[in-house]
Amino acid sequence: MNYTFLNKFLARKFTKFFPKTINRKLLRKYKIFFVPVNFLKLPKNFYPVEANLKLQLNYVKEFKKKKRLINNTTKKNLDRFLYKIYKNKSFSFLDIGGDKIDLFLFLSHKLKIKKYYVLNFPEIISLFKFIKLRFNFSKFYPLKKIDSLKKIDFVYFGSSIQYFRNYKLFLISIFKKKPKFILFSGTSFFYDNSIKRDTLIVKQTNILPNTVYLFFFNLDKFKLFFKKHGYKLIYLSKNNTANICYDNFKPYLKRIKYLDLLFVKK
Repeated sequence: MNYTFLNKFLARKFTKFFPKTINRKLLRKYKIFFVPVNFLKLPKNFYPVEANLKLQLNYVKEFKKKKRLINNTTKKNLDRFLYKIYKNKSFSFLDIGGDKIDLFLFLSHKLKIKKYYVLNFPEIISLFKFIKLRFNFSKFYPLKKIDSLKKIDFVYFGSSIQYFRNYKLFLISIFKKKPKFILFSGTSFFYDNSIKRDTLIVKQTNILPNTVYLFFFNLDKFKLFFKKHGYKLIYLSKNNTANICYDNFKPYLKRIKYLDLLFVKK
């Protein structure tokens, strides 16, 4: 199939006026999550986040009854993954972009997390601070800025680093906290020696009419950046939480994968 017309159509600005029914039909038929755009800089845009206190309180209530994870994460069996690393040892955990309280409740229940930090937009953090006080979650630390954090053991980017406009500067601020491990899940990486750029900018189309742009990362350049800052890649795996089709990027990009990566401090 020739995706040229569809790519250009979905890249247009008028898609912000799409009814959700049209988007669902397009996604169901073509399974296109992203389309290429000719941007050199990532526009200022934000992934849509629902700041709903009632919903978060329901998650707390449901978790107390069932003691299980309520919402899906972009890293399957994250608790088991972390247990293989830490066993019964205690550690501190930073969730970049976490927006559901049940992940904190679940991981804290399953593992010996001494401090669980979460960084997100102010409206989400305000909800989390209210919940922390209401339920006396003493191990839960919602953050509006990374500057207030001094040190951390494990950093988790749950499909979030690709939305940071100045991702390198943000990662450098993370390196300063001296984490032993940094995990990325649900992130698109391309392998192509002919493309020397660190990133490519794409438009996300599975959440239309919300208009969101993000990065695809050059895997080799990404690994090199971490190597320069004292980290090495010890785990790479295909992420199977979403069936993402990249066929519409061919022949320009032939090798793109939705991956999980784990780096360790050397």
